[in-house]
Amino acid sequence: MNTPEGAEPFDFDGDYGGDYEYIARTVIPGYRSSFRQALALLAGRVGPSPRVLVVGAGTGIELVTFKTAEPGWRLTGVDPSRQMIEIARRRMREAGVGDGARLVHGHVSDLDEDGFAAATCFNVMHFLPDDGAKQSLLHDIARRLAPGAPFLLFELHGDRSSPRFDELFAAWSRYWKIHGMGEAERAAFRARIDEGIHWASEARILQLLAEAGFEDAWRYYRALLYGGWISRRALQPLRSSSGK
Repeated sequence: MNTPEGAEPFDFDGDYGGDYEYIARTVIPGYRSSFRQALALLAGRVGPSPRVLVVGAGTGIELVTFKTAEPGWRLTGVDPSRQMIEIARRRMREAGVGDGARLVHGHVSDLDEDGFAAATCFNVMHFLPDDGAKQSLLHDIARRLAPGAPFLLFELHGDRSSPRFDELFAAWSRYWKIHGMGEAERAAFRARIDEGIHWASEARILQLLAEAGFEDAWRYYRALLYGGWISRRALQPLRSSSGK
């Protein structure tokens, strides 16, 4: 897990993308069950054949989980990494769940459709700086949802000024070791985090959701520094991303 000098700390079209499945299973508490939780929450809020937007399709586990349990769901997975798209496409083909699901290489802003009945965004926003990029992503998602549509957000988060953050981060680091990550791997992963993760507190996440056009947001999951929130696209018309 070495990052070449000058490379992005989280290069999803490079070595990090190739190792992503192993890393995610090792460092994210409840990684596999998080998709089943999302399925359980969404299934109670959508009809039998909804169009669902999956932001950050990654290696395709989320898409396969959804389509295996709910074959009638029509899925659109979007990811800016070509390597992730190819891995997801292969996984979906092997699972036999390609019908009614499409993969888009690009960003949410590139999508040419809206009116989705639900959306998810797992392990994406913490890679974006809070300089307008986080807000822009959430606003782009909201614009593509039908009014009242549910939205699930799952993120690494935390208030670095809080004394509890240090304790949770230390426990999270020990979690990597418990899951078998060696000392050199842990040091390399810590270096990636220090350089490439853009932390936001839960209060800030809730604020960003509200400003992007979501309402009734509440946390349904917490494990160390990971959290899951469910909200819904507001019923009233959305403001522009600039707030005007």
